[in-house]
Amino acid sequence: MISYIVYIYNRAIQWYWSFRARVQLRLRGVSLPRGFVVLGPLGLSARGRIVIGENVTIVNSSRFNRAGINHPTQLVAGQGATLTIGDNTGISGAAIFCSNSITIGNHVLIGANCRIYDTDFHPVDFMERRRRRPCSTAPIIIEDDVWLGEGVTILKGVTIGARSVIAAGSVVTKNIGSDTLAGGMPARPIRPVNGRNVA
Repeated sequence: MISYIVYIYNRAIQWYWSFRARVQLRLRGVSLPRGFVVLGPLGLSARGRIVIGENVTIVNSSRFNRAGINHPTQLVAGQGATLTIGDNTGISGAAIFCSNSITIGNHVLIGANCRIYDTDFHPVDFMERRRRRPCSTAPIIIEDDVWLGEGVTILKGVTIGARSVIAAGSVVTKNIGSDTLAGGMPARPIRPVNGRNVA
């Protein structure tokens, strides 16, 4: 009996957060995907375009993922930007900030506290910062079946090939080929995965 009550309670919590996220998306003109599940509060800013595929799950609290989520997932698409999240993708407490273009494929796993930024946020030159000049941006592509470990940072202009795995805590500044385990600061290929050669 207790397990049934717990089950009903958990389903109610899931329904509440998913419904709230759907309202957020609708108010910002984002099409409502099928099978969209959100657990915990979602940070959302959609001045640009956000496209979310089917059966996407976004976890925003350590209550629902004991890996230790530091903050709710933030989905940001700036003016004129396009953020695309493919089908059957899972995200846990990530910060995804899109000023240009971020494309996340199907069946991608984005571990707790990952950061994906297609912008430098500010110019490197201090005088450019003082003058509030625009900063550098470049598209990010994360292909199908990629797994980003906990705390991975993906910076502007990077493509990560299909089925690759990025080790926890890595900072990805350059392209990573398909079927590759990569890690480090900056991330470098370590070895092939999935029985294929490092690209």
